[in-house]
Amino acid sequence: MTTGGSVPVEMNAVVSERPGPPEVLSVRRIPVPALPDKGVLVRVRATSVSPGDCRMRAQAAPRGQRGPRLVGLDVAGEVVSVGASVTHVRPGERVYAFSMRSVASAEYAVMPGSVVTPIPAGLTFQQAAAVPLSASTALQALRDVAQVKPGERVLVVGASGGVGTFAVQLARLLGADVTGVCSTPHVALVQELGAHRVLDHTRTDFTRDTERYDVVLNTTLARTFLACRRLLKPTGRYVTVALPAPWTDMAAGLLPTPRFLLASAQPRGEDLRQLAAWLASGQLRPVIRQVFPYTRFAEAHRACEAGQSGGKLVVDLEHLSTAEQAPRASA
Repeated sequence: MTTGGSVPVEMNAVVSERPGPPEVLSVRRIPVPALPDKGVLVRVRATSVSPGDCRMRAQAAPRGQRGPRLVGLDVAGEVVSVGASVTHVRPGERVYAFSMRSVASAEYAVMPGSVVTPIPAGLTFQQAAAVPLSASTALQALRDVAQVKPGERVLVVGASGGVGTFAVQLARLLGADVTGVCSTPHVALVQELGAHRVLDHTRTDFTRDTERYDVVLNTTLARTFLACRRLLKPTGRYVTVALPAPWTDMAAGLLPTPRFLLASAQPRGEDLRQLAAWLASGQLRPVIRQVFPYTRFAEAHRACEAGQSGGKLVVDLEHLSTAEQAPRASA
């Protein structure tokens, strides 16, 4: 193991000790996780809040899982130590990543070394925390699931949301002609991100649009596959990242065309490195709606559940270590 300094035995963390509303979140003392040979211990400086975080907080823990539950999948911070098998990052380096397990709402997080990626110069920890999960979701949905090709027409539903703001930019980078769907306050933002057309769903029913699309990427639960199906060309692909899909959508998806597809992001180091290259070149940028201090973590969850768009919700964990007299979490 290579380390950049001593690591404490315990740390402060924002946890939920029982399922419930955002108010169940509180600061507690928990053990610092052990570092495996292929892992990286990161001093977390910022994280983000996603709908998945809110669902996990509100739901009962999986059978067999006991004790406090952390919230947060996105990690942006500094490498503290690396396992014996990790050679591509070093202690002190600024990195970002995401996990499919909630690990991020603490002073320290252990991440698989294969996904930990250096943060591009010029990006703050807060900006970096807005990227990993949402941008990976958009990239994998468009490139891998929908297989967007240059010149194709792509409709992004929820274009001003956390995934949607990245999807508009990434669809452009993949060579597509992009139409975004959002509400009136965010029309200018979606245009700035590169959408060729913007449909304001508060003024018109976008499902009645006369255009036909090769791909409809739905990042929300506001419209179903059945409602959007008429927007697709005969060989079109409808991709949703908003799970679970209604059973009626699943049944309709059994028809041969247009194709109904589900997208679920997986942590991949090569994707995070590609995103970092686009961020470094200025071809991609995170959109942050609001930054909360760790003392307002519950408020960030409430804002996420309210469903307003306009970019990502980020929580600054810079001063979490200074939380005074945090009690130990219950076993």
